[in-house]
Amino acid sequence: MAMDRINGSPLVRPSILDQFQTTRKGEEKTEGSAPAVGAAVTQGKPTADKAEISDAARELVDLRQAVETGRAALAELPEVRPERVAEVQQRLDRGYYQSIEVMNTVAERIMGVVQAMEMP
Repeated sequence: MAMDRINGSPLVRPSILDQFQTTRKGEEKTEGSAPAVGAAVTQGKPTADKAEISDAARELVDLRQAVETGRAALAELPEVRPERVAEVQQRLDRGYYQSIEVMNTVAERIMGVVQAMEMP
């Protein structure tokens, strides 16, 4: 078993000396007193808490913000207008939405939305 000599005292491990030279945060060290068992070894630098956020958690935060933004946008939309509903109902009855021109326009708009979602 190797022994170190520090200040003329043989110690089995230098870390024992370190424990006696440090105190807990906020404690006063009095002459001849030893810190409590398990006291942190500090070298004049305060320790800070650290948290790491995963990519999945970041994505969930982004999705939550998107949902909240969508809800806010929906809340700002005007109420249902009966005259507009009647107009759309007439177009449905006449087959307006079955025309090739309308279908192409709808398809183009959907593709624009899909492409916008795929862009980073």
